[in-house]
Amino acid sequence: MILPEWILKLEQKAAWLRIPFLGYLLILAQLLGLFLIYKNPDLEIRFYLDPKAVFQGEIWRVFTFMFIPLTKDFLSIFLWWFLYYILKSLKKQWGNFKLSLYFLIGWLGVVLSSLILGVKVDSFLLLLSTFFFAIASLNQTYEVLFFFILPIKIKWIAIFFAIVLFLQQTFFGSWLYTFHLLISCSNYFLFFGPSIFRFLKREVQSRRQGV
Repeated sequence: MILPEWILKLEQKAAWLRIPFLGYLLILAQLLGLFLIYKNPDLEIRFYLDPKAVFQGEIWRVFTFMFIPLTKDFLSIFLWWFLYYILKSLKKQWGNFKLSLYFLIGWLGVVLSSLILGVKVDSFLLLLSTFFFAIASLNQTYEVLFFFILPIKIKWIAIFFAIVLFLQQTFFGSWLYTFHLLISCSNYFLFFGPSIFRFLKREVQSRRQGV
């Protein structure tokens, strides 16, 4: 997929947005969060991105929600490895600037939507999901072994996960959570939206010509 022109122009003018060792920093944040919460479980609530608490001066919450471990058991190792693999692959294909920009837009989307809509964020999962959607869009033919046995293309896993994520919020959540989900994925829409739109437009035109 071809990235929008504004991203390439921004890379030339705002190279300082690069975040060195982004993958290592996020894994380190998760490790630190797991250690601190293990030592003091009450800290987890204070790590939440709670809009009311932020407006009362607890600014650290706009960052510490990323410290909340994805899980507190041995599965953390596999999830962190998967996160690092995704970030490493994106960095290899995009470069450090585009990866950093993608992360910053995603983080900003989660924070702003939480503060504006009043939605509490208690997990790093949603931001991580946007990285997964990105790698699946860039490597649609790549296959992973589901349950280490069944080969499935990563794009189908991403599509299934996105459908479940949106349906869960639409039917079992509130409209606020649905809008929060959409805004939190703004990095994906900004990076891949134009290419997806062009693809759908070509498909519609080709089908009309074939009728």
